[in-house]
Amino acid sequence: MHWWPHMADGQGAPLPDAQQRERLQPLLQDLQQRVEGVRTVVLASVDGFALVSAGAAGRGERLAAMTSAMLALAAAVGRELVLGDLQTLMLEAAGGKVLMLAVQAEGRAPLLLMAACDQRSVIGQVLWQSRECGQAILAELSGS
Repeated sequence: MHWWPHMADGQGAPLPDAQQRERLQPLLQDLQQRVEGVRTVVLASVDGFALVSAGAAGRGERLAAMTSAMLALAAAVGRELVLGDLQTLMLEAAGGKVLMLAVQAEGRAPLLLMAACDQRSVIGQVLWQSRECGQAILAELSGS
């Protein structure tokens, strides 16, 4: 997924508008409720602006900016080590885990999805459900 180089040159379709964001809200809430331990879900633009969030408690903008920065750094490390396209970034700390991934379809501006969870969460389940949420987001934005 070659999504990061397009950030600066503004390529890609426009970001979701207000009505689309409203329709995306239940998808993020569903991810938060479906997976045990998921506390916060944020959908961000590649330049770090929060588009939709669930459970962010006023931290959506900061979390979106951090997600953008972390994924940019991870993509740079991947390029440096010739690992191929960035898929997912996972952070693990004593109090929980954070999963970040890029959501992109051909001809559409990249979006970033972040799911923060506590230690009860099974990270494989979080990853699977986050990818499913990403596909549902793309389907909603394409109108299918």
